[in-house]
Amino acid sequence: MQQYDFLALQSFVAVVESGSFSKAAEQLGASTAAISRRVSGLEQQLGLQLLRRTTRRIDLTEAGQQFYGDVVNVFLLLGEAEERVRAGTERVSGLMRVAAPMSFGIQKLAPVLPPFMQRHPDLKVQLLLEDRYTDLVAEGIDVAVRIGTLADSTLVARRLGSVDRIFCAAPAYLDARGVPEKPADLADHDCLQYAQRGPREDWSAILGAPDTLEIRGNLTANNGEVLKECVIQGMGVALLPAFVVEDALADGRLRQLLPDYSPAPFGLYAVRQSSRLIPARVRLFIEYLSEAFGD
Repeated sequence: MQQYDFLALQSFVAVVESGSFSKAAEQLGASTAAISRRVSGLEQQLGLQLLRRTTRRIDLTEAGQQFYGDVVNVFLLLGEAEERVRAGTERVSGLMRVAAPMSFGIQKLAPVLPPFMQRHPDLKVQLLLEDRYTDLVAEGIDVAVRIGTLADSTLVARRLGSVDRIFCAAPAYLDARGVPEKPADLADHDCLQYAQRGPREDWSAILGAPDTLEIRGNLTANNGEVLKECVIQGMGVALLPAFVVEDALADGRLRQLLPDYSPAPFGLYAVRQSSRLIPARVRLFIEYLSEAFGD
């Protein structure tokens, strides 16, 4: 096996990922000429052309594409080995980007995040709270917390726990409109629905009603806190995650409805990109979330 110059490999990866020799040189603190010499030397050593150079762009050859993928995996493996060694003696470091739904992030993730960061003070976290499914690869997300049924994908998911869902309404609304005793009664109520990406949730399917229910209502929102506030103000009935409404149920602002017809809990997952080379900070964070939110 040939012995490779680490700087040459690093320069090749930097050129591919930045798209130019000048940007790679800036990243690595070297001259453009030096980066070009390193990559050319690597090609001569391999006896293969790795890059197609034009005045406008740089493209990988077929051999270059394969070599790049292998070299990146080697670098990831080296980084993983370093973090494994450091994890026993030092604190994990680096930047970790985490995505989560807005309500869950505020109510549940925010309280448990500081202890993890205090345990690892050299770690930097960017927390992105949005009520949509983020694209982990395109947006550079290391860990995403997701609630619901996961679609088939190349992502790796770890189940952390479950999230109960509750039908609820405000006492004043129920005094005025009556308390639904069975699923069919919901046809006579204003039903506020949660809008997700993809098909709207079918309440009749959730409730197992024998006949299709005519669910109606004049509000759909993609945020649980908004729906909670509207339900508290007497706008209708909503089906919401228990963690969103637990305080309002406890203090009487909301009442649970149809407890015998509660739908199956949603799964709570930590999702990451599919790679066997997972950074120690990501692995430790997922393990921490599993401890914090396990059933």
